[in-house]
Amino acid sequence: MHAFRQKYREEVLAFSFLWPSLLILIALLIYPLIDVIRLSFYDSNLQRETWVGLGNYATLAMDPLFWRAFWQTVVFTVFSVALHLVIGLALAVLLNMQLNQTFRTIARGMLIVPWLLAPTVAGMIWVLMLQPFGVVNGLFAWLGLIDANFAISWLGDPSTALGSVTAMNVWRAFPFFMVMLLAGLQAIPKQLYEAAEIDGATLFHQFWHITIPQLRGVITTIVLLDSIWTFRAFDPAYVMTGGGPAHSSEVLATAIYFDGFQKLKFGYASAQAVVMFVVLFIASAFYVRRAMSNAQ
Repeated sequence: MHAFRQKYREEVLAFSFLWPSLLILIALLIYPLIDVIRLSFYDSNLQRETWVGLGNYATLAMDPLFWRAFWQTVVFTVFSVALHLVIGLALAVLLNMQLNQTFRTIARGMLIVPWLLAPTVAGMIWVLMLQPFGVVNGLFAWLGLIDANFAISWLGDPSTALGSVTAMNVWRAFPFFMVMLLAGLQAIPKQLYEAAEIDGATLFHQFWHITIPQLRGVITTIVLLDSIWTFRAFDPAYVMTGGGPAHSSEVLATAIYFDGFQKLKFGYASAQAVVMFVVLFIASAFYVRRAMSNAQ
């Protein structure tokens, strides 16, 4: 009995230390989430709230601008994550080779720089680079890819705006993949490659049958994480194009911002936020399930 009471007191004491963190979590995360869900059922602005039930969601279903922003968010996410993986894996494999130690150290330091920049700073750098008379057009003209007298408006053309935002996001975030995959490569036992080489396996077969299977857990985790981060990204599109021109680079995060804080359609913006939350919750569930399976 005494042991039970002692264990009970220890558990109560342990939970008492968690209360400050739990209160902060409730104040900063749970309450705002509940209030956003509540607002999604109202026609709300700064002056009044009118109950509309599922009216905001019905409007969303019929709103072509919402669906355009949604699918552009999907395209932005898919291409960003895919290129993060391809570039990050290629550089990780290169840095894992038996190269000069000094070169590898310098290369790692330089390649990680984009990841250290804030998204806003990275966006402004690319805005300057993509100006009609910026570095990118100058480089293409020097290579003979475009006419020196013809300046491409990368951010002002609806056909290139979203691609330009995606390119910046790829440049800024690929080092995360590179670092994580490099750590995974260094954890692969060298004996696997030695045995495969003795059996006559080519470099491609070693990569496909040893490297990729050994990295599958790391790849799954970072792809899920990056998908969540990219899908909710706000800074790249807002800083570089503001969602324009003509909504051609609009993503869900910027659409929610403009509807909520410029048009003051808080209920409608909340409905869009709930849709984004549902998508991210599903992706997060996959991530948690993956993390728990790895822990077991």
